[in-house]
Amino acid sequence: MDLSIIIPTLNESAYIQRTLSSIRSRASGRFSYEIIIVDAGSTDDTKSIAARLVDVFYEDAHLAGAKYKSLNKGAAMAKGDDLLFLDADTLLPLAFDLHIKQVLEDSKIVGGAFEFQMDGQRRIYRIIEWINRMRYRIDQRYFGDQGIFCRRADFWQLGGYPPEPIMEAAYFCKRMSQQGRLALVKSPILTAARRFEAGQVFRVFFKDTWIWIQFTLGLDVKKYASAYWQENKNRG
Repeated sequence: MDLSIIIPTLNESAYIQRTLSSIRSRASGRFSYEIIIVDAGSTDDTKSIAARLVDVFYEDAHLAGAKYKSLNKGAAMAKGDDLLFLDADTLLPLAFDLHIKQVLEDSKIVGGAFEFQMDGQRRIYRIIEWINRMRYRIDQRYFGDQGIFCRRADFWQLGGYPPEPIMEAAYFCKRMSQQGRLALVKSPILTAARRFEAGQVFRVFFKDTWIWIQFTLGLDVKKYASAYWQENKNRG
């Protein structure tokens, strides 16, 4: 198996079918892949929609509140040489698997992610995209909605996602950057703007920025995890 695509879910019935369909239609066809969903106790129709469309559907309500556990569980079940961690409301670019394989041909590169883009049409989203793109070009701390990928062997050598209930992707990127180089695939991944729509754009943006600043300063951001997960659960 060339690639394992790991998708954590929690009440994603509104988006998951679109995401899964896009994987099938946008793969290059040159590599084998499997899709693994790790569900943290959805109470909507996520399972009935997705279970028949994936290779593995694993559910455990005890995973709720700690996304890193879902990501590590999916990696533990994966058979692919490479791992791609994908949010359930995010669409990959064309030939995403080819992009990943080409990047990881370089042994000095440990992992990477895709360029960030949101599906909202408002001008404010273009501004947020630009700010995010500048941020991760400087610190190389990619977020989960960018489709983080790496070799499976390197993932376990690094100890997997660290036990952080929030900002787990940024913490993992920090681990990877200590091991080698990180790559950025310029083809954009398209993620839903629903967090900003549901929570008011400026409020969500400034809250995210405040958490990122504290993370960058090495401060504890765990206190924000509970509210984040409750919003995520209620979104469905």
